[in-house]
Amino acid sequence: MSELHIQGVSRTFTSAKGPATQALLPVDFHVADNDFVTILGPSGCGKSTMLRIVAGLDQPTAGRVLLDGQPVTGPGADRGMVFQSYTLFPWLTIEQNIRFGLRERGVAESVQKERAAYFIAKVGLRGFEQHYPKQLSGGMQQRTAIARALANDPKILLMDEPFGALDNQTRVLMQELLLGIWEAERKTVMFVTHDIDEAIFMANRVAVFSARPGRIKSEIAVDLPHPRHYRVKTSPEFMELKARLTEEIRAESMAADAH
Repeated sequence: MSELHIQGVSRTFTSAKGPATQALLPVDFHVADNDFVTILGPSGCGKSTMLRIVAGLDQPTAGRVLLDGQPVTGPGADRGMVFQSYTLFPWLTIEQNIRFGLRERGVAESVQKERAAYFIAKVGLRGFEQHYPKQLSGGMQQRTAIARALANDPKILLMDEPFGALDNQTRVLMQELLLGIWEAERKTVMFVTHDIDEAIFMANRVAVFSARPGRIKSEIAVDLPHPRHYRVKTSPEFMELKARLTEEIRAESMAADAH
């Protein structure tokens, strides 16, 4: 089981030079076991702040985060984080990068190798195990980052615009790859994006953030069948969801511009 409860979480950033900035209004949110939730909203609305709090990389000003009933107080192996930038260790090979978390936890070397090999195959990097990050394309580096997060067997996968730096074609392929892995592995996933098509295609549920200070303005269920093929993006059901979410985001972007 891996249930996440965000209870009354707010975040205010204080500055010695100017007024405090409220990034998040109190947020209450629940992510169920095996759920794939995308967090959608205009730039600067607090999506990434909320994800960093769940990851334990930032502390809420008020409220708390519970994972399986246990309070989140800092980073932990029960949460796997994938960032937009490819946060790989340049001095380690692809296999060593993927094994890193397992090694740090003292997992037996044979198990490290077995799990690394399994996820290297899953993300389509077989044959590149001994390459270094600088020898790989951006898409391949991000595949490595995803494999590293999954190899650690976290309860929940936290993804902060993981495909934002990729070209459009690679991005689409990565969406399909990750969704295929999720359909097979059934991890619980929170995925931040500002791309509406991506938010719909990946998710069981889309949570729409308001303009800053951020709050969850609405939640929309995505009842498209699995396994999902990229052709679903041209279906009437997809287009209807896209039109609805476009209106929601447009309203929030205009509200942000008005401030």
